[in-house]
Amino acid sequence: MNKALTRNDGQLLKLLEGNIREHMQQVIVERGWEYFRKGNVRKVEVHDQHLLTGVVAGSELYAVSIDVMDYAYSRCTCPYGGFCKHMAAVFFAFCDHNQALHGTPESAYRRLTGLQPEPAPRAAVVVEQRGKTASTPGVDASPADWQAWMEQEYGDSWRVCRHSLHSLQPVLSALKGTSKDWDKKKQRLHWMNVILFVLDQAEQAIKAVDSFSRYYHEMSFVRMAEPWLEHYYTLVLELAPAEMLEDERDWADAVVGYAYNRALRKEQQLFDWPYIYLALCGKMSENRDWQQRELASMLASAGEQTETADEQINDTFIHTAIAMMYFFDGQDKEALAHFGETDFRGSQKMVYTCAAQRLEEGDWEPFEAWMTYLYKHIYAIRSGRTVGPFLTLCRRADTDQPENLKWTSYMTSLLPHSYSELTDHWFAQKKYEEWAELQMLIGALPDDLPIQDVREVSKVNPRVMMPLYHQAIDSWISSRNRQGYRMAVKQLKKLERIYKAEKEMDRWQVYITGIGRKYQRLRAFQEELWKGKIVT
Repeated sequence: MNKALTRNDGQLLKLLEGNIREHMQQVIVERGWEYFRKGNVRKVEVHDQHLLTGVVAGSELYAVSIDVMDYAYSRCTCPYGGFCKHMAAVFFAFCDHNQALHGTPESAYRRLTGLQPEPAPRAAVVVEQRGKTASTPGVDASPADWQAWMEQEYGDSWRVCRHSLHSLQPVLSALKGTSKDWDKKKQRLHWMNVILFVLDQAEQAIKAVDSFSRYYHEMSFVRMAEPWLEHYYTLVLELAPAEMLEDERDWADAVVGYAYNRALRKEQQLFDWPYIYLALCGKMSENRDWQQRELASMLASAGEQTETADEQINDTFIHTAIAMMYFFDGQDKEALAHFGETDFRGSQKMVYTCAAQRLEEGDWEPFEAWMTYLYKHIYAIRSGRTVGPFLTLCRRADTDQPENLKWTSYMTSLLPHSYSELTDHWFAQKKYEEWAELQMLIGALPDDLPIQDVREVSKVNPRVMMPLYHQAIDSWISSRNRQGYRMAVKQLKKLERIYKAEKEMDRWQVYITGIGRKYQRLRAFQEELWKGKIVT
């Protein structure tokens, strides 16, 4: 070897072993072990502290390249086409050169093939002074034991994150691989805990980024973590709280506690931990006994926060969590009371979730209470960015309950910020008169509107377009320039067709005569009228 990993980089050996455990069949590992024992590995090198290369003698010499940070990109020139025995042999040879970091090759082989003795149900973590090698807890170990082991083995994984979270993917794969033979129900909870652990590592990594480049790192980190979070939420939906056994409930409580402790922090965080926590609570609340216990715990936390007034505690989260617990239990009045104790900017996402659920259920009385609460806060800070979700709910409510004028009232009171949503809503509802009045109120010109919309209205109810064209014509004439006069004549031609279609040519003649008389001193305009054959 021309270079060995440093002691600080010994973490990568653990990541590589975890990837081999997850992706490589045991029979392949055993064949790789035989190749290593026979001395078939001719060369092992490390490049950039994460790319492991080697040469293995088989029927011919094969070149192996193992990317420790992204195992999927590992390759071998042999015809096997997958994670082969030559890769395993290189791994064991590399362990042989770095026994102080990862133990002997034999110990790695025994761990990969399951030959080591099973740990005690609540196995204590055993650490070597130099190698820092700990025995993996077993299936019967408690969540606390697993948490302690993960912190010890992978708690510094965030240090190798530079510009992305790619180095955490092997950690996630390795930790998931530790429970591949578990019962699916318990494995699901273990995986959820593992995902939260890896997200926690990402939170620690982003703290090490300088403020100048934090924004770009945040975008990269969040994008990388999206599939992890998606998997977490999928696992949440697969839970069956009413059927959980005692050990499963212990694991569920551990995951809930992990998310809760993270959400409780007031510091700026990379992920939406309150939502991560509440998504799990929403599912677990299907078990009403669990829901009542968690609510009691939340109320106690709120009381402690009132007494201590700890500025580091996110009291908005505590009251939001209490409100959601009441909501899950159908106590909307109590939920709204606790939302009133929060900073609306921090809790509005969950308020919208509650309102949307009541709307979906068609439970109109509590839905109106939620909308009243939202409107009070939205109106106070109304802007184009804040009214969107509220208007979406108003549109759906007006569609399902058209006799209730409150929804239209909310939308019109938020003008001009609600213009776009209200325009689309009235057009979709075929309320063309209201649609046209809104365009006139805003001062929109027919040429500014979608041409397909104008054509449809002109075909179905052309009369409502008349005031729009009249307003547009006056607007163009008032510009007092030749281009404006030409645009006015263009609108006059369209207006004439509408009058003709409505068989009101007498009114048209009265109107055009009045236009000519009113602007008779505008010579350029009179010329454009003649050119357009509006007057003869």
